[in-house]
Amino acid sequence: MKKAFFSIADINNIKYFEKLKNSFKKFHPNEELILFGEEEIRIANDQWFFYRATPYCARKLMNEGYDWLCKLDADTIITGNLDHIWEDEYDVAVVQNANPREMKIYPVGVLDINPMEYVNCGFVVMKNRSFVDHWWRLCKSKHFEPYQFKEQDLLNIMVYYGNYRVKFLDKSNKWHGLISKG
Repeated sequence: MKKAFFSIADINNIKYFEKLKNSFKKFHPNEELILFGEEEIRIANDQWFFYRATPYCARKLMNEGYDWLCKLDADTIITGNLDHIWEDEYDVAVVQNANPREMKIYPVGVLDINPMEYVNCGFVVMKNRSFVDHWWRLCKSKHFEPYQFKEQDLLNIMVYYGNYRVKFLDKSNKWHGLISKG
């Protein structure tokens, strides 16, 4: 399987991406971290690009021959080896958004998903092309507009109500998401 890590950063976030890249290279010196930067954002020509960027970029990479993808937000700091994220059979692996301190500032929730179970798309692993295509179609549909956190809310709906095999990375002996700030 051809695997890739990727991130997205415009001119305002490139300084964060550089920190991500440095921390990533410490644990993965031989892995490529693909950046979707200003040029790719311009080419997409989408006013909502940052609200549907994950499935957009994942589809592009899958079209280039990648089978398994891990999207990391540009402001992520890697604090350990990530090789374990590829283990097991699943369609999508996700991290919790559950950080009670941050929930006061950025309250999250969609449908009847418990805010402590809500997942964040700042660190998502995708191993299924059908999942990525479905997420993209939802992000381009009438279902996109009403949701406050757009692609992230749609990801939660797919995780909790879809027919996909989901791995919750934080429900192990490692923490990956915002929960690790708690």
